[in-house]
Amino acid sequence: MKWRTSSLLAFSLCWLVSCSESGVEQISVQVPAHVKVPEEMVYIPEGKFKYGHAEDPKTALGQKVFLKAYLIDRYELQRGEYKKFDPNFEMSPGKEKFPVTWVPFAAAKSYCEWAGKRLPTEQEWEKAARGPDGGKWPWGSYQAHPNNGFSGFIPEPVDKRKEWISPYGIYGMGHNVWEWMADDWDYNGMPGAEKGLYKVIRGGLYQSHLKIDFSHTWARNYMDPTARYNFIGFRCAKDVD
Repeated sequence: MKWRTSSLLAFSLCWLVSCSESGVEQISVQVPAHVKVPEEMVYIPEGKFKYGHAEDPKTALGQKVFLKAYLIDRYELQRGEYKKFDPNFEMSPGKEKFPVTWVPFAAAKSYCEWAGKRLPTEQEWEKAARGPDGGKWPWGSYQAHPNNGFSGFIPEPVDKRKEWISPYGIYGMGHNVWEWMADDWDYNGMPGAEKGLYKVIRGGLYQSHLKIDFSHTWARNYMDPTARYNFIGFRCAKDVD
């Protein structure tokens, strides 16, 4: 009986974390025959998803939103890839696969356009992070950040954390750098004088000295578009023809 109880407990725990290497159950997606998906991108099918959270007044309050199908980068843009666009970009040897940072909004937008893409909208980013059913964390259940106890932001290679991928198999959503969105920062009741001043950033870490917290999938943040920081990067998206 003791063995059976332990086995049932282990099974239940395994079911909660999806018993997969990724940590969250992956959504099976069928790509239409006419759609060509670049190797570095992921196809997100059309449909509704839960956008925002009912208890966060600066979000869409958990309403269901319909999006057409689109493509989004599997990883945050790597420094090595950005240097192909900007040969003057300074990069330490061995850091080619780390997320590009110190890039303002305009430069991120320019890169995506150069690559035949665009910056994602908030809605596109959030659906890719949480799936249609509205998970709080891309990878399923909560866990402590492994770098707790270290002072200062510590980025990681964009493909390091397969156990933290989203339900669509996308990396870096909620645990590496914040990412520039195409959208202006706004919210219900926003003073008119503040409109158009900031751009939305998504998916980074909250850090206070030795404490690090993940941002949940509906978390919204904002930044002056001219800002350059070591904790802000980006990824690109693309329309489906």
